[in-house]
Amino acid sequence: MKPGKELSVHLQAHRSSTMALILTVFVMLMLLSLDALAQLNMDRINPNNPDNRQDNVNVQQQPFRMIDNIWWVGHSEVGSLLIISEEGHFLIDSTAEHDVHWVVENIISAGFRLEDIKYILNTHTHHEHMSGIPKLQKLLPHATIVASKESAEVMGTGGKTDFRYMMDGNRDHLFEPFQVDRIIGHQEQLTLGDVTLMAHITPGHTEGTTTWTLDVEEGGKTYNAVMFGGISASGVDRAPLLNNPFYPNIKEDYEFSLKYLANLECDVFLTYRAPTINLHEKLARLEQGDYQVNPFVDPEGCELYLDFYEKRFRTQLQEEGAAAQ
Repeated sequence: MKPGKELSVHLQAHRSSTMALILTVFVMLMLLSLDALAQLNMDRINPNNPDNRQDNVNVQQQPFRMIDNIWWVGHSEVGSLLIISEEGHFLIDSTAEHDVHWVVENIISAGFRLEDIKYILNTHTHHEHMSGIPKLQKLLPHATIVASKESAEVMGTGGKTDFRYMMDGNRDHLFEPFQVDRIIGHQEQLTLGDVTLMAHITPGHTEGTTTWTLDVEEGGKTYNAVMFGGISASGVDRAPLLNNPFYPNIKEDYEFSLKYLANLECDVFLTYRAPTINLHEKLARLEQGDYQVNPFVDPEGCELYLDFYEKRFRTQLQEEGAAAQ
């Protein structure tokens, strides 16, 4: 049995010590100056929605084990995943700099030690998903920050080389610059103990978007878990697919990524937004025991996700082509 499966049974016994740890970390963060259910639908991904759209407005979400060694330690809307092993843990996405303290609190309240986090990874360089990394870097100097080459370049400029910022100059896209410790390439792996994650560089949403996969076990079966890095075309006002001087290869990158991801085995549907994966509905089923197979085993969700954004991409491409004639 991998670490974490027994933790939920013992959390009650450790509540008082956990709360003390949470308060300690909160003080540390201050000293370091660390500051509803929805299916995929057109309203959710309206390109005119600002960055404070409803699915970026968070409240604190209690951490929980999703499946096997994967824990949700993010918020009510924007996600962060902790993947645990006997030799240390992976953290995927930090969430935004103003919400990252909740991620830290959740990791501790779930019974894990901050010093056991060995790798901090990310899906893509939009600030609501990774602008908390500089704070984690100060709090967890032992952890290795890993990113794709293209993501690392944007991180190093604090978002100034993000094609969205170059297009519109919106300073809401910017964040505190930071340097990564390691560049990871397409289909490279990271291993801690008996857990191996593979990086799949799937550009389009950003130039360095990274999808992560790993095998998990549940009920005596092995499943392929996919943490999608993002595949939505953002709309012509934010990311034209034709004649985009700030991202000339965006159309080709989307076409590559959509085809590549469609051929990727996906059993456990994961991504960085709670509504997209119906997080709260699935959590309710977990808590009620209302399932024969873990609800996060959702290959149909993987297919819906890719099909939806494939159609959105093709529609935008068609509209831009017609407008250019």
